[in-house]
Amino acid sequence: MRTAIIYASVHHGNTMKIVKEIANSEQVDLIDATQISEKDLTNYDLIGFASGIYYRKFHQSVLNFALVNLPVGKDVFLICTHGGSAAFQSIETITENKQCTVKGKFSCKGYDTYGPFKLIGGIAKGHPDEKDLSNAVEFYRGLMKWE
Repeated sequence: MRTAIIYASVHHGNTMKIVKEIANSEQVDLIDATQISEKDLTNYDLIGFASGIYYRKFHQSVLNFALVNLPVGKDVFLICTHGGSAAFQSIETITENKQCTVKGKFSCKGYDTYGPFKLIGGIAKGHPDEKDLSNAVEFYRGLMKWE
């Protein structure tokens, strides 16, 4: 099974830690949406989208990538890191419009120093931690069991 994870990790590397941990454990192609805006995804069996949360949305580069490149009818999974709470609606709207099936969602805390959080040294310090990384790999492996 061929899997790609399209991601954006722009501030503290929270999302990058998660997707790299998965890629180090399993055969996954990583595509940085902040560097690559177009890629043919038709040969992938499973496509993941991963991002930190910005104003309750996935990073705009991931959303734009999905709008342009996600083929109709694919199996997808979603990953987000956040300081506050998970927010999948922005990417789910795109996957629904493309008639894709969301096989699973994973979220975990990520170090956040945006806006007023910077004044207090940030929130969710130390995350994603080793347990978060392990949970992410187990989440991905769980997706493989259903295939």
